[in-house]
Amino acid sequence: MPRRVQHDDRDNDDDDDDVQTNKKHDEDFYGGRKKQETDLGGGSGGKSLWDAARDIVASREQAETLPTESNTVLLVGSHGGGKSTMILRYLERTSESVKPTIALDYNYARKPKTVDTVGKDVGHLWELGDGTFLTKLIDVALTPETIGNASVALVLDLSRPEELWHTYETLYEAIAKRVKYCISEASKQNPNLKEKLKESILKRIGDADKNLVEPLRIPLLIIASKYDKFESLEPDARKTIYKTLRFLAFYHGATLMSYSEKETVYLKSVLNHLLFDTKLPEKQPQIDASRPLYVKSGSETFEQIGAPPIRQTDLPDMQENTPLAVWRAAYCTRFPQEVEKRDPSLLQDYGRDPQYADASIDAMREQKIAELQRYLTMKTRSRS
Repeated sequence: MPRRVQHDDRDNDDDDDDVQTNKKHDEDFYGGRKKQETDLGGGSGGKSLWDAARDIVASREQAETLPTESNTVLLVGSHGGGKSTMILRYLERTSESVKPTIALDYNYARKPKTVDTVGKDVGHLWELGDGTFLTKLIDVALTPETIGNASVALVLDLSRPEELWHTYETLYEAIAKRVKYCISEASKQNPNLKEKLKESILKRIGDADKNLVEPLRIPLLIIASKYDKFESLEPDARKTIYKTLRFLAFYHGATLMSYSEKETVYLKSVLNHLLFDTKLPEKQPQIDASRPLYVKSGSETFEQIGAPPIRQTDLPDMQENTPLAVWRAAYCTRFPQEVEKRDPSLLQDYGRDPQYADASIDAMREQKIAELQRYLTMKTRSRS
């Protein structure tokens, strides 16, 4: 009997040791959390459970108020104007070889660590290829769902002034028409959208007389590309082109900048502004035709730009009665526009380009071409 009691005492001692060990383990694992969890009265032991819960709810409410929709930027412009190079330079993918853009290309950008804006971590970059020939594809990038956070970068090749106005006019008209439609459709679901965009327009045009401007309803950036080749033009030609671009930027509420592969001073900061809502560089307008161009939206007036570059003797013959029409006539008189026309038989066949090779697709393509050829041959024979 005594041995039985002695055995039970050893069991109790072992149980006590287990309890102490488990207690120590809990304290190590939770880091004193058990003490904090029982401090429901908000005592000196640390933050109470209720305080922690309130902090979590507050952080969630704050997160819900942050802008979550990503911004979209659509680059359009002159064929071979350097849009792809700009995108790769901005994305710091300079080691990649530049390939011609077929139809529409997409990239995305992550917010740089140096950018401290909140709520938007990814931006979408669309590039429309082939100059003015594929404007219908604008509909893919600019939709009623994206229009509230969309902007456009219009790239105009300074080395081809004889195509500059035609490129601007064709693409701008297509963009403006699409933007108007998207806003109309999006406003059915979001009645506040028009007011939001109107406030943005007023900030962009600054103190400009509203009767003298026709701003795009979403942010617009005009990039005058190939500045390095532009420098070889005559001084008078450079002044005319610069002055015309300044007017277009003023008239449409756009920011204007020049670009070349050697001169990329403002490219990154301006695209960061469009994609991640950073501030534009606060610089005085740089309008000297012998230096790179930069004019922030709303920083110039109609008086500062001055009259269109046209001879006084030509004024009586002008029938235009709107500012845009007058500037168009002045520019096109100095640089008659050459509308690019392409023979479909001379266009590059991207289906046979080695860089896009795909064995199964190429085999099916050749089969279909052979079937078409046999059909056309039979059709010809039946007629004879």
